[in-house]
Amino acid sequence: MDDFIHITVPGSPDDPRYGFTPPPGVVVHYAPPLHADDVTVLDGIRVTTPARTLVDLAEVADRDELRGAFQRALELGLVDMEAVRRARARLEWRPSLSLLDEVIAEFADGSGIDPGSGGSHT
Repeated sequence: MDDFIHITVPGSPDDPRYGFTPPPGVVVHYAPPLHADDVTVLDGIRVTTPARTLVDLAEVADRDELRGAFQRALELGLVDMEAVRRARARLEWRPSLSLLDEVIAEFADGSGIDPGSGGSHT
């Protein structure tokens, strides 16, 4: 993964109402509006939930990076697998869905959990 800050905004890069030049180090992704269950507010800033972030991460991460992110989110108690399943179910299609489904299955059945981590996978 890169060291850039990635943000997602509703709309299309082809829509002149949304076009802007991001500051250096920021990558803008355009997407349809997010489902209400996929967003939360943290320190007054609207952000994606940890579950949705894991789903989105599958687009840019390789299998090991994605598994590491799942592991860490579970260790920290930031997410449960049912929330990840619901976030994934709201997506119709992405190139990364097969990878995402495989990693979700690993963690849902417990095979992806590092026994020494103390992470939960419910």
